[in-house]
Amino acid sequence: SVEYNVSYVYHAMYAYFDRDNIALKGLAKFFKESSEEEREHAEKLMKYQNIRGGKVKLHSMLMPPSEFEHEEKGDALYAMELALSLEKLTNEKLL
Repeated sequence: SVEYNVSYVYHAMYAYFDRDNIALKGLAKFFKESSEEEREHAEKLMKYQNIRGGKVKLHSMLMPPSEFEHEEKGDALYAMELALSLEKLTNEKLL
């Protein structure tokens, strides 16, 4: 599910911004909560699919990046732009 992949990337962002040398705790909290929300969405979709007689097939996930540094934009802006593109992708896939 796309939502599991997005959750995984958000969790990597949480870990990055929670590091002691980055220490953007507000962003870390935002991405942790976003990761949990996307995982909940994926679980709800799987539950619905099972109720309706479908078969859930989970695919392997690619390892997300662990660094979100960007010289020109800065870490925070780069991460938020990535998050926006992931939200747009998720929305497209669900339509």
